[in-house]
Amino acid sequence: MRITNRLIVETSLNDLQKILRKLLGVQEKLSSGKRVNRPSDDPFSTHKAISSRGAVVVLEQFSRNIEEIRGWVSATDSTLSTVTEALREVRTLAIQAANSTLSPSDRENIALRIDEYKEMVFQLSGERYNGRYLFSGTRTMERPFTWNGEEVVYGGNDAHMKVNIGSGTEISFNLTGREVFMGEEAGEGSVFGLLNRLARAVREGDLQEVSGLLLQQLDRAAERVTEKQGIIGSTEDRLERMKEFLAGLVERERGQLSEEEEIDLAEAVMDLQLNNTAYQSSLASCARVILPSLLDYLR
Repeated sequence: MRITNRLIVETSLNDLQKILRKLLGVQEKLSSGKRVNRPSDDPFSTHKAISSRGAVVVLEQFSRNIEEIRGWVSATDSTLSTVTEALREVRTLAIQAANSTLSPSDRENIALRIDEYKEMVFQLSGERYNGRYLFSGTRTMERPFTWNGEEVVYGGNDAHMKVNIGSGTEISFNLTGREVFMGEEAGEGSVFGLLNRLARAVREGDLQEVSGLLLQQLDRAAERVTEKQGIIGSTEDRLERMKEFLAGLVERERGQLSEEEEIDLAEAVMDLQLNNTAYQSSLASCARVILPSLLDYLR
């Protein structure tokens, strides 16, 4: 094969271009901080990075779901705690009212306080979170209870709201007004009606009714609220544990994403120095290898 000046020049320039492309590639990695800037850089790492990035998006959505319903659950727990305390105070008043030595004015004062607690519990049943009623089931824009004479009418439904907090993990996070404030036995009615009947019995001096059936129903109502509060507390604990678990998964996926995409700074700097040295050496070599032209001799 005949080696011409033109062949030498083209070969030298091609080699020089290859080294220059490597140098520019290392510079791009250093400037972007990423080892993979386009799929062609490393198809396998690109696939793994896309997978990790997608996983992070899904996991962060689960975390946002948890944060949203944690507020709801916390508001529910706080409301039930106040209701429990109110029923405890009413029980103390009922025991006081069962004393046969009380005067009519004393009984009236106790009845008025029971009425106040009844109104308080009724208002608590209409508590809202972010503009939505806590105890209306899925009818969150409708007030759960309205008065109808001696009793209340439940305007919500018995459905529970659910949300995904993990892959294949769904959780119910609300309580309905019926399961919290309504009696389970036939004819028992709501806790509001119970407090209404208790106040009337105290005013009338019906001590047997106060210390008997009404006190028993009051205890069952308080136990029901306490039981539901325990369910909400368990939900809070589960959400907290799930939040920590998801945070660990996000950290792991971000670590894998960093491992696939980001550069090793020390290694990249060394590559830059090596490629720059190779480029400078190639420039010098090309200057010596390419023969002088006729114009060089004329000068």
